[in-house]
Formats: sequence, structure tokens, C-alpha cells
Amino acid sequence: MAYYAKISNDEFTVSENARLMEVRQEIVVIESDNRSSEEYATLKTAYEDSFTSDTLQTLQGELAELKSQYTIEMTKEEKTAITNSIVAKQAEIDAEKEALVPGQETSLDALNAKEVEGTEDLVAESETLYTAMANALCRVTDMYTGVDEFTSSNGEAISEDNSVYWEAFYRGCKRTSYNTQGGVHKLGGTPFRKNYAGVGYIYDPVRDAFYAPQPYPSWILDEDTCYWEAPTPRPEGMEWCWKEDTTEWVDYVYVNPDNNQPYPSWTWDTTNGGWSAPVAYPDNFTFIQGFWNEEEQKWDSKY
Repeated sequence: MAYYAKISNDEFTVSENARLMEVRQEIVVIESDNRSSEEYATLKTAYEDSFTSDTLQTLQGELAELKSQYTIEMTKEEKTAITNSIVAKQAEIDAEKEALVPGQETSLDALNAKEVEGTEDLVAESETLYTAMANALCRVTDMYTGVDEFTSSNGEAISEDNSVYWEAFYRGCKRTSYNTQGGVHKLGGTPFRKNYAGVGYIYDPVRDAFYAPQPYPSWILDEDTCYWEAPTPRPEGMEWCWKEDTTEWVDYVYVNPDNNQPYPSWTWDTTNGGWSAPVAYPDNFTFIQGFWNEEEQKWDSKY
């Protein structure tokens, strides 16, 4: 049995996606302007004309004349003669068409170059954006139990790892190893992508590894295990809590603040967690809807 993590980089590529859409639109506008130019019209005419020549038109006329001479009343010898002439003339036509190909390719290259003229920097930027998005972190959004990686698409057992096929089959998924933890396979096998994934985990395409979200801004990812490590080693023994504002371990209960402070005046309860207003919620608001007035630093009520 194999396990697959559904991944998405949407939350990590918001600015890149937005800029990519802008770049695409800018390219569309420039190309449209180029196609509307007189130079483009001239090049387009030259490209269309490159498919024929005076020689080709003469040969095609001669071929049409030969075909018109063919009648059922002809003798066998006459039919053979005219057929041979038609075949020979068609060969001349084919040769002339072949001779026109280089000119057609040159004309098409000139036409295409004019169409994209002035978009070079934007195309380069879009390629950079695509690369950045391909290397961006991804969030694991779901977990699937799927077909074993050593199974073919028709269900037969195979000797080669078929993970790439099944990852594509499950769409936007990466296989993850249930027995891999901290870069070690707990059953002695080959570790795979550092850690078993879970919903909310990060998939790093550059490291090709799964790991938990960073718990604190100061913590550093261990490249061998892909575990987050505190900048200060945790002391031995008793229960310790991490205090992010001073980047140290403390021997008392300390709950680090989250990033959801509702108002600038509210403070964080480091013992129990949670944001609190500087003024307690009024007792007489038990059955009344109250809301915090940040400007006046008080609770207001409304029914």
C-alpha cells in the first residue's frame, strides 16, 4: 500500500501568480499591436506568397493541360505516354514545392519575430516566474491511500518504481513514506522524502522533502532530518517551554502569541493563551451583543 499527499503551492505563490497574469496580458497587448502594424501585414503577404512561384504556376498549368488531354478513347500506348508525362510533370511540381520550403521557413520566422517583437524581457520574466513557482513551497491539503508504487496502470506487479505515474494519476500528489521519519526508515528500508506527510505539512520541491510547518520564526530546519530545531538546545530534564521573544527555554508555562491579534491594544495571555481587551467584557452584556471600540478603548453594545 502506498500513501500520497495532495499538495498546492497557491498560498506561497500569490504574488508570482498575480505578476504572471499581468505579464501575460502585457504580452498579449504588444503582440496585438505588432499584428496590426503595416510591417506585419507586409511580412504576412510575403509568407503567403512564398507558397507559390511563377515556375510553380507554369508547371501546374502544364499539368492541368496534360490531364485534360487524357480520354478513354485513347489507345493503350497513348494512355501510357500521357500518364508518364503527368507523373513526370508532378515530379517537377513536387521538386519546385520542395525548393520553396526554405523561403517559406524564412518568411515564417520573420513573421513570428515581428509578432513577438518587444516581448523579450517579459518572456524572460515569465520564465523566471514559472521557475520560482515550480520551486515554491507547497501545502499538503489532503492524504490518499493509493495503489502501490510497484504496480502498473493495468494492475500488474512491476519491478520498477512507478511513483511518477501514480502521482500524476492522483493529480497534484506526491508519494510519501509511512515508515520514514527524520530521514530514517524505521524498518531499515530506504528513507523517502525525509518524513511521512500529513495535512498541513510542507512539501519542499527543492529538497524533495516533507516537513511540519515552522513552529517559530527563529527555529531552523535541520537538513538531514527536516525537523525544526530551536536556535538554543533544549535543556535536559523537566518540562520546558519555548519563549520566542527572547529565543530561550523557560521552566514555566509560556504560550507564545499567535498572529491573530484582533486590535493593537489587546494583550496576549502567555499562560493560558488568547488575546484579551484592556477592559473586561461587561457583565450586563450577557444577553447583548457587544463589540470592541478600539478608538475609544471600550466595549459598545448593540442589540
